[in-house]
Amino acid sequence: MKKIILLSAVCLCCFSVFGQLPINFGIHGGVSNTKLKVDRSSSGPIDYLKSSAKTGFMVGLFGRINLGPIYVEPSLNYSHRESETKIDNGNIQGNGTGYGRVKYDSFDIPVMLGIPFVDLSVVKLRLFAGPVASFTGKLKIKDLGAFKADNDKVMWNGKVGLGVDVWKITFDMDYEKSFKKFQNDVKGPSAFNFTLGFKII
Repeated sequence: MKKIILLSAVCLCCFSVFGQLPINFGIHGGVSNTKLKVDRSSSGPIDYLKSSAKTGFMVGLFGRINLGPIYVEPSLNYSHRESETKIDNGNIQGNGTGYGRVKYDSFDIPVMLGIPFVDLSVVKLRLFAGPVASFTGKLKIKDLGAFKADNDKVMWNGKVGLGVDVWKITFDMDYEKSFKKFQNDVKGPSAFNFTLGFKII
């Protein structure tokens, strides 16, 4: 509850300046293809680990402050992410091969700096990049033997991407990478995100 109150306060502070500036405000949602890599170095009896991306989702609010040739876009998003790990020669319920799944939920605050490079009357193309503060819940790890995680902290990610606006519709494609590990056994996520939005104002 404290995290939700803090996140709401930060976003209200960001959006409170909108009445004084040329702004857009809208809703968006999308899918993410996330990989969470389990570190083999501390795998114990497990001889081989291979991580693969799984599909998750995101919904949220965004604002865009237009500052001449650039814009700043803060958002507040709820995200659910998953990844899968293949284990060979591991002692998993007596089998030599198995699959484990890592999943977590988070509230994310991206703050993107963008530059439109094609700006027509109906269509706009833009590049953007910036940091993401990710307030994560507990990391849920299933069927990975001795691996455990009790993650409940702020992760810092970086994001870079390409976007297109057609009328009030926005579509973004971006790559997101974490700057630190969840813990010794689980590296921070990397993800490709695809987001569709609508500008309310």
